[in-house]
Amino acid sequence: MLLKRFLLVLASFYITNLASAQQKYKGTMVTKLGQTLQGEITVNLQGTNDDLIEIKSTEKTKSKGAKQTTTTTAKYNAGIINHIIIKDTVYYFRDIKIGYDDAFLKNVCVKLVYGTVDCGLFQIGDGSTTNAVAIKFPKASFSELASVDFEYYHTSSSVAMRITNCKTLVDKMIEKDATVTWTEQATREQRIQCFKNIINAYNNCEVKN
Repeated sequence: MLLKRFLLVLASFYITNLASAQQKYKGTMVTKLGQTLQGEITVNLQGTNDDLIEIKSTEKTKSKGAKQTTTTTAKYNAGIINHIIIKDTVYYFRDIKIGYDDAFLKNVCVKLVYGTVDCGLFQIGDGSTTNAVAIKFPKASFSELASVDFEYYHTSSSVAMRITNCKTLVDKMIEKDATVTWTEQATREQRIQCFKNIINAYNNCEVKN
């Protein structure tokens, strides 16, 4: 248990310290107010964003035969951004739960890699590091994900309550179907595959509201 907690703290420290690694990318920002902005976005795609997200837009105009260039710089809190698009990849800002007692990685830039934004898997970078893959269940807050490495999900016993409006899937989990349930002995890869199977089953289920 102490080793697990040490590794959790170490992983949290590693990802949190990537917060200062913001870089500049050409892309598009869509805000929750309906604005669509294009330009140079300063953001950390590999971890948390403690700083505001900056976008610098350049507009060329022609007035009285003379060309003019106007540069506008604006900074946004991650909470007001719906998503950003960089090199045809859509990124969202989410908080990732990594432990008990409200332990979260805040304003993490993630991409959807499986399923839907309401029930799917999200990933930081290539997903290989601890807490770099997280899941969104339908009943969870829209802005919050849960790390697949969070101890709470080392077994599948707590998952069924999150998809109760899909009876066929709940029944499979109660029956301990190996495609959607796992124990602490399961590897990270096996857990992720089960999460994918749950996502597929839920998103194809006739759910009850």
